[in-house]
Amino acid sequence: MSSVESIKDIKERKHRNRGFCSFVKTMLLKVFLFTRYYIDILIDVIFGYFNDSKRVPIKKCTNPIILESATSLAQKIRKRELTSEEVVQAFVDRIKEVNPVLNALVDSRYEAALEDARKIDRDIANGTILDVDFQEKPFLGVPFTTKESSAVKGMSFTLGIVKRRGRRATFDADYITLIKNAGAICLGVTNIPQLNLWQETHNPLFGITNNPYNSTRNVGGSSGGEASLLAAGGTPLSIGTDIGGSVRIPAFMCGVFGHKPTSHLISTAGTTYKACDPDRTLIVISPMARKTDDLIPILKVLFGKSVDKLKLDVHVEVKTLNICYIQNPKDFSVSPIRDEMKFALNRAVKHFKEISTTPPEELNIEGTKFAGKLWKYWMSQESGVNFMKDITDRTGEANPIVDTIKHFTVGSEYTTSTIYNFINKLLPSPNEDWAIKETEKLREQLLAKLGNNGVLLYPSAPFPASYHHAAYLRPWNFHYFVIWNVLKFPVTQVPMGLNKEGLPVGIQVVAAPYQDHLCIAVAKELEKAFGGYVPPFETS
Repeated sequence: MSSVESIKDIKERKHRNRGFCSFVKTMLLKVFLFTRYYIDILIDVIFGYFNDSKRVPIKKCTNPIILESATSLAQKIRKRELTSEEVVQAFVDRIKEVNPVLNALVDSRYEAALEDARKIDRDIANGTILDVDFQEKPFLGVPFTTKESSAVKGMSFTLGIVKRRGRRATFDADYITLIKNAGAICLGVTNIPQLNLWQETHNPLFGITNNPYNSTRNVGGSSGGEASLLAAGGTPLSIGTDIGGSVRIPAFMCGVFGHKPTSHLISTAGTTYKACDPDRTLIVISPMARKTDDLIPILKVLFGKSVDKLKLDVHVEVKTLNICYIQNPKDFSVSPIRDEMKFALNRAVKHFKEISTTPPEELNIEGTKFAGKLWKYWMSQESGVNFMKDITDRTGEANPIVDTIKHFTVGSEYTTSTIYNFINKLLPSPNEDWAIKETEKLREQLLAKLGNNGVLLYPSAPFPASYHHAAYLRPWNFHYFVIWNVLKFPVTQVPMGLNKEGLPVGIQVVAAPYQDHLCIAVAKELEKAFGGYVPPFETS
């Protein structure tokens, strides 16, 4: 009897110990999150003290053309309600108004773009361009911009690398050819972080890009120049690339829509050092827009012959979609989510609770907390990429230890963000078997929930755009974006209004591969319900 009682006592003691350990872990986590939350607040207070007085507003809009969507402008040119020259001139004038504050466009072709527009107008007037030409060229006469790390023949192509100073592209990236073939006219190229690898847009050749909602704030990266110019009314048609949130982070911080499409369908040739095989990269050519109406027409151009693999023209009955959501991905390397971001997600959830035939379902999936580790592993598998060589323009190989010491003592040709990437390369990499297994497990869990009629509402970031350079103190806050590059799911960044400081907030809408139309349909519904893009300037 005593032996039985002792075994029972041992089991109870172990159970109590486990309960105590669990309690201690929970309390330590709460203390950690509480402390981290107020450290973040303190960072903002300190950075604000030194920066708030430097804020410069951008000029009000006096020409309504710049508020039009790209598709609307194309239709007005087609109907001869506007000339292409009028449209191009309006955006050239707007860039000249806002770029001194934003530093978004780093190389322009204004006169050449205006001449391209005049030729189109002449051809329309004399009947050389017919209605059928507009069908084949859906953006005929509409201006566009793209990031400086994508080759546009004759334009700056430095990648923000000092050794490439003055370099110009001698060819067009594949997607640039598609956009030009659709009739669009290039105005110029926009700023990026050095080699695209940072969550803020800054490099030693062109400096830092400012947020149009508050010039002391980050625009995100790497397509930060694009998002900043688009939000400020400097371009109607904006194309970036997304390897770890590179379109969605700037779209979030600048209050516009950004869509990372299903992977492997668009050639990446001509983007940085990328080869043309899209099957072996996380990078995806991705559009941004002020209106959801532009997203599908742009995607049809970008997908080219691959467009048949998608259902972009299929009508989506939003009320019958299976809506899932995750409030907290539980990645504790990321700053705690603030109330304003929770509110943005909960507004969307509440909306679908009111209109959907099936109530939204909250998911509790552990794998999302590994986003950063998984992304680091899959980035190490990128085809044809060697960061240490690429950062030297492949003229040698950077030495992370020597170059880090040099940077913080006598200075170097690299930005601090590049030094962070050097340090990250020195840190241990995730176990290959674990990373592959965890990626597949997470993909299967989400596919089982999403299927071909579901979307996931997901946080964008712990808080809106922070002050310039504050990301150095919170380097992992981009993890909420990278998981969708790892899984290669389509995802749309959706603006959900402004916070009390006038900065954009938003959420991500995710779907299973080849279900891009579901993301965009939900984005359109949220735009209708909550207003979408809010201009960061006064309008007449």
